[in-house]
Amino acid sequence: MAQFDFLVLGQGIAGSLLAWELDQRGQKVAIIDQHQPGAASRVASGMWNPITFRLLLKSWRADSLLPVALDYYAKLCHRFEGDWLHAMPINRVFPNAETREMWLEKRTDTDYSGYLGELSAAAAPTHPLQYPFGYGVVKQSGWLEINPLLDHIRQYFSAKNALYEVDFKPENLKITAEQVEFQGLTAKKIIFAEGSRLAQNPWFQWLPLKPAQGDVLTLHIPGLNLKQVYNAGFFLLPIGNDQYRLGATYEWDILDPHPTAAGKQELLDKLATAYTGPFTILSHQAGIRPAVADRRPLLGLHPDAPSLAIFNGLGTKGVLLAPYFAQQMAGYLLGQGEIETEVNIKRFRKRFEKARDARQEF
Repeated sequence: MAQFDFLVLGQGIAGSLLAWELDQRGQKVAIIDQHQPGAASRVASGMWNPITFRLLLKSWRADSLLPVALDYYAKLCHRFEGDWLHAMPINRVFPNAETREMWLEKRTDTDYSGYLGELSAAAAPTHPLQYPFGYGVVKQSGWLEINPLLDHIRQYFSAKNALYEVDFKPENLKITAEQVEFQGLTAKKIIFAEGSRLAQNPWFQWLPLKPAQGDVLTLHIPGLNLKQVYNAGFFLLPIGNDQYRLGATYEWDILDPHPTAAGKQELLDKLATAYTGPFTILSHQAGIRPAVADRRPLLGLHPDAPSLAIFNGLGTKGVLLAPYFAQQMAGYLLGQGEIETEVNIKRFRKRFEKARDARQEF
């Protein structure tokens, strides 16, 4: 029987950073993870963006989350000798003159001056990309190469004999108030960070997960020479060697973990509105994002089973959210702090009580 302080189920960006944080605080941690199709972190482009474009507002908690995230990833890159963190401005293409005027107005607000940069006029007709009303530059944005970072964290735990590549089946988990046991592993707590698979979790199904499937293409576009992210209701992210990530779709009803023909066509149709030159499709991927109905992460302990915990629901902004809340969750689990009300699963207490009452009646 292998004994640990914590078991972490799932090795996406959430599970990886929480396991790493607990390990660095002197805890004995094991990761349970078997690669699954549709794992969002393995498909995500890893971008962070301090601005929400639809209403031109700052992303939730951007001022506090962004410096923590950049510092955290810089230290991880140094630890694993990886050059995976890339600052890169975003050229937000204006769909109309009204959006351009809104940008001009927001730039005068001191709360936004650090994020909203200069404006550019419509591009020349010979430019390979379309900018009909010009664009504004978003500062303090960029992208993280998630996969090599996750691979190195995986190797780190594997070298400690603390990575278990098995398919987790809920019926194999034995629970008491003091500990959990799973296939020869015991721990004080298990933390569920399994992303969209939370929808099938028998202990946390009462949480309002609202997963969204998304398709992403990787393209080879010789000669485009794009140095910044192009965003016009879709994104074109330069990742080096004339390669670009094109994304992303949102599908809320049909959650297919595999790439879809409809998703591919939607992306190609969007690209055609801005670029008509030659390109080659190198890959087509899809993932299911673990989004939440109120667009806030899910942190906390199960109301009736304190040996069960959850760290999930980071949604589309996982790269930005994960470092800050991994630190907060680790501190809470070790009795060194509290979980903020806005992300604590206690906010859904009534949903839990309703689900529990329904089970008792049945």
